[in-house]
Amino acid sequence: MNGSVSRGDRKETITLEKNETQSQGEALNKLYDFVIEQMKAGTDKSTISQELVDMGMNRNDATQAVETIHAQIIKVAEEEQLTNSSILPALIGGGLAAVLGGGLWALIAIGTGYVIGFMAWGMGWLTGFAVLLFSRGKRGIPLQIISVISSVLGIAIGKYFIFFHYLKDEVTNQYGKEIASSISILMEEVIYDFMEGIGPMVSGFDILWIILAVITAWRIPKGLGIKLGR
Repeated sequence: MNGSVSRGDRKETITLEKNETQSQGEALNKLYDFVIEQMKAGTDKSTISQELVDMGMNRNDATQAVETIHAQIIKVAEEEQLTNSSILPALIGGGLAAVLGGGLWALIAIGTGYVIGFMAWGMGWLTGFAVLLFSRGKRGIPLQIISVISSVLGIAIGKYFIFFHYLKDEVTNQYGKEIASSISILMEEVIYDFMEGIGPMVSGFDILWIILAVITAWRIPKGLGIKLGR
């Protein structure tokens, strides 16, 4: 019948609409990223607008787009701007995440009898988000450093808990429960033995997971890199 649209035609129309929407989204993302990069470099709004015009964009559209994106980015940058009052909560959050994450990793390792290496990578996610949460969304290099140190500390704590568990087991088997019960997790000799023997406890895969944890912990509280007041 005339005027009717077949199922195939409808499907093609929907596909074209999806592709067009996707292309528009990609174009907006590229525009957004371009303006951010220019702002990071300290370029003023009029220069950014002119660059967009030189790239073929309508001047009015370019000016409006830059004004809108610029205002959004400045607002986000102001909300993320680090304050002195954010450092202590970030330290607390990172420290708690390190202890809890390390303890959980050790419990799973002891319970299963298998040290799951990739959980060390999870330490980077845990400490990064903990620092972000406790600092109420603030970002910046000081918080990135706190996050990284906390992730490495969490991995070390997990390894230490595992080491202490098996040390007590060995002492129990050789000298009995009474002697083993006298060993404290904070004993200087135990900590020294752990530090001295940590080398063989770290495999090549452990190093890989540690590197991934550090990279992740560094990225999560990373700011936009926009300098306010320009």
